[in-house]
Amino acid sequence: MNNDEQLRLLKKINRRTRFTQFLAWLALFFTAVGIAAGYKNWLRIHDKAKLSLKQIEEIRGDMPDFAKKSKVQLLEQEINDNIKENKTHLNKAMHELRSIQDSTQHIAETVHIQVEQLTKQQAPIIPQTPTINDWSLGEVHFLLQTARQSFKLKKDKMGAMTALKLADDLLLKRGAIELLPVRKQISDDIATVKQFKVADIGLLSKKIDTLMLQLKPVINKPIETGKKIELLPSDANNTATESDKRAKKDHSSLVDRVKNTINNAVIIKKFDKPLLEEMNVEAKENLFQLLSLHLETLRILLLQGDNDNYHKQISRIKTLLKKYYSEPDVLKYNKQLDALSKVNLAPEVPDISSLKLLEKLMAKTNSTDSNQTTEAIEQGTE
Repeated sequence: MNNDEQLRLLKKINRRTRFTQFLAWLALFFTAVGIAAGYKNWLRIHDKAKLSLKQIEEIRGDMPDFAKKSKVQLLEQEINDNIKENKTHLNKAMHELRSIQDSTQHIAETVHIQVEQLTKQQAPIIPQTPTINDWSLGEVHFLLQTARQSFKLKKDKMGAMTALKLADDLLLKRGAIELLPVRKQISDDIATVKQFKVADIGLLSKKIDTLMLQLKPVINKPIETGKKIELLPSDANNTATESDKRAKKDHSSLVDRVKNTINNAVIIKKFDKPLLEEMNVEAKENLFQLLSLHLETLRILLLQGDNDNYHKQISRIKTLLKKYYSEPDVLKYNKQLDALSKVNLAPEVPDISSLKLLEKLMAKTNSTDSNQTTEAIEQGTE
């Protein structure tokens, strides 16, 4: 074989080997695809098998709860037996209730008959209707209660006096002799109400307003410097004549010049009182606002009727004025504060005694009336 034939044979062999390799790779690819598809199908079937097994387990767990036919029949029989027993118990209870109803009806009829017999045996009782005098006495009692409440709680002198006068007029119209002590006590109560002094809240509030208007910010006191003291006093004689003075002025010596220079260079001043600490504008304004606030609080305590705190607030205001204001201003403001502090906002209110006296008389009359009615009933029964 020559070289050309060998080359051709090698080319054929190469072509065949390439084709066989292609076929082998193609078979391997299809094999891998088939394996993947089969594995996916196996996974799907495996999931379905798991799900079905889970459902089977749930059904097995629920199976004992399913009612069987025999158990249902037993339950129906038990229910029917219970219904029959309840019917028998109800019939017995109804029979007992009917017997009790019959006995109670018989007892009620006998009691009604006995009540009729007792009422026929008793004497007829005359009903007592309240007369005009009784109504007027109740009205007097109401007026005295109103006067006491308005005087005790509200300290209303005019309202209490009006109610007392109306009660006295009603007692005068009634004209009963046994009620004369009540009228006398009412006149005494009117006199005590007149003499009772109540603080005039409006007037005191106006005084506080005027004090607030008169109040001004604090002014620093002037510093008292006293008199100048000379270190080297001059030897001038006051009794010298005018000609001598003119000669001294014209011919002043060197010693006099030195003395004047020293006295003008060094000045010694004597102070009678210690220097007060000067307040700036802001501090003055704050003090003024504080005093205004204290006065407004004083007005509120006056309206509330708080006597103790009212007088304590006045003392606080006085201490502030004494600490920061001058003596003339302190005297002026303290005079007005003293007039405000003389007021007693919580005086002891006297009692209206006519109400108690009227209640005692009414209790006596009611007891006598009740005794008379009992005696009449006893006489009727006899």
